[in-house]
Amino acid sequence: MHNSEKYIQETIASILSQKEHGLNYEIIIVDDLSTDNSREVVKNLQHERIKLIELKKNCGSANARNIGMKSAQGNWIQFMDSDDKISLDLYKKFAEANKTNIDCFVFSVIIENYKNKIKRTITEVNDKRTFGYFYVVWNKFIKRELCIPFKVEFSFEDTCFVIEMMNNREWNIALIEDTFYIYNQKNADSKMANFNIKEYEKMYSYIYSQIDACDELTKMFILETFVGIAFSRGMPLLMRSRIAFRTILKLYKYIPDVYRNGIRNRIKNTVIQ
Repeated sequence: MHNSEKYIQETIASILSQKEHGLNYEIIIVDDLSTDNSREVVKNLQHERIKLIELKKNCGSANARNIGMKSAQGNWIQFMDSDDKISLDLYKKFAEANKTNIDCFVFSVIIENYKNKIKRTITEVNDKRTFGYFYVVWNKFIKRELCIPFKVEFSFEDTCFVIEMMNNREWNIALIEDTFYIYNQKNADSKMANFNIKEYEKMYSYIYSQIDACDELTKMFILETFVGIAFSRGMPLLMRSRIAFRTILKLYKYIPDVYRNGIRNRIKNTVIQ
């Protein structure tokens, strides 16, 4: 949480208002030295499930996530950003789907922007690349014992985490159908609204340097991820074109497999009211 006083109460409400599910859970909120009234909003809720950790120095979201993980007591981790929400049946469906041999449960996403809402529905789980759907950490429940630390030197830590978690290991992944993480693209103070080209290229350069040590499915995921950004209008055209071209030159032999069996083929995009 950082300067989220406009959103944090609604974020927490989406957790506390879940349909009956029977799960024992904790809400760990790591405040990354907010300068607004975010902490006061959380404290005023006075809820027994909420644990507020107040940092003395602003060190970024990767550091905050790591501190939250160290504090966590449960068997599963679900990450949330402090301006987002979850659909009210998520925990109920998670409890119903929970199986002992699963390492990660994924669920779909609704993107809310100023123009419309886009429902991005995962239609099936095919292989471990499912772990990286949407290239984020917040559309999944992950076994806590399997989580690795986020790299604090990167501002775009999500992508590094996803790729490193996926690489060189097998994953038993299941889909929680028809429930959603609601991603708020209307926050003018968010990281993506204030996109930092140097930080993104720094993250990409690190991942590019690790490609040779990756397994084939992870290489395919990297190819599809960074070629896909060529079509992302929220990033500068020159940067995304350069990254996409460099990735293709490195991983061109995987293009046919990605074309036939790409993760995009298992995501249905729908504009909703």
